[in-house]
Amino acid sequence: MQVTGMLYGSKLLQFGGFPTAEVLGPDASEEQIKALIDRHGSVFVKPMFKGGIGKKGRAGLVGRASDLKTALKEKERLYFAEHQYGNQTAKANGVTFEGAVPVQHEVYFSITDSTRFRAPTMTLTHHGGVDIEELDPSMIVHVPRAARRPCCIRSRADITNWKRISASRWWPAWSAAGSRS
Repeated sequence: MQVTGMLYGSKLLQFGGFPTAEVLGPDASEEQIKALIDRHGSVFVKPMFKGGIGKKGRAGLVGRASDLKTALKEKERLYFAEHQYGNQTAKANGVTFEGAVPVQHEVYFSITDSTRFRAPTMTLTHHGGVDIEELDPSMIVHVPRAARRPCCIRSRADITNWKRISASRWWPAWSAAGSRS
């Protein structure tokens, strides 16, 4: 299973106690989109691809709108957008609307099966918005699950404890307190 994007990823991050942007899916009504813009000032409109598709921002596949008319134009432009990366082409099937919020750090969070650790592994960095492969290894935390507990996440405490442990290593001070202020 692969969860990508904020439509479903925000639920997982909130489960772990991370603050996230408010997100609407492709079925959002015009009234819901307008209300989201009113609350946040603007929204990001992003296409939804099956599987993880990187470099959408570099390819011009992320729109920003501060009014309903622009948001609907971006929805029309991106709803069935095609994205070519390497020798593969992916076609979007919908868009998400993410409320724009001022942030100090963009978080990259991933849970994958690791061949290195032979266990489900959480990868986290506060240097999001970049290619994870290009970052210095000291800027990334990889936390494998213990083999005696093979289930990736059993409770909210699993992520919260992991966040607390990794905070002492490099994470900004706001994460240990649980807020961004």
